Amino acid sequence: MASAVAFGRPQRRGVVVDTICNASLPAMLEAASKYCRQFQMQSDSLYQWAYVGIDKREKEDTLKKQTKESRNAILLNYKERVYDPVLKTGDITIDIYVLGVRWWKDQHLGTKYTLTRPASSQYPLTARMVATYSGSILEGGEVLFRLDPIDPTHTRVHYEFNLTFGRVLSAFISDKTWKNAIEWRFQIIIKNLVEYAETGTVERKN
Repeated sequence: MASAVAFGRPQRRGVVVDTICNASLPAMLEAASKYCRQFQMQSDSLYQWAYVGIDKREKEDTLKKQTKESRNAILLNYKERVYDPVLKTGDITIDIYVLGVRWWKDQHLGTKYTLTRPASSQYPLTARMVATYSGSILEGGEVLFRLDPIDPTHTRVHYEFNLTFGRVLSAFISDKTWKNAIEWRFQIIIKNLVEYAETGTVERKN
């Protein structure tokens, strides 16, 4: 019965945030585009702004006993990167750690960035990065920013992060594991991107 329940857990999970950015659409678009570009090219640099707050919590949790509900229960170690600036495609080699143990080595994360608008109007603009994975541990993912100007200094932002796990890993991801180990990261990211668009920087909080 427990095994049947585990394999019945959803493979696709997501985070959706709707907010107002107190900055122009070009400023918010630059923050979203910069996030996608650096993720594809040099993801370590994201800790200087987009991941501010994530790094602090991850370091704090390394001192605690890891469980399925820990903030660092699942970690990705980014390795080699290949990026095509013309096609806006990337390939990142990653190792996946679960509870501090490397479960999968040299998985490939392929990414593609696009910027689109409706055929019949100028807005909203949709910046989207789609990811595909080698192997069966993860089936794919996407991050999406839909931006609509309210006035010259305010932008309506619809943000989505969706991730589709393979069947093996999805059995490990309970609702509590998703919330504690994964979801919080992507809520911090959108807050930081909005702050960056509004102020040009992201301040570290105590």
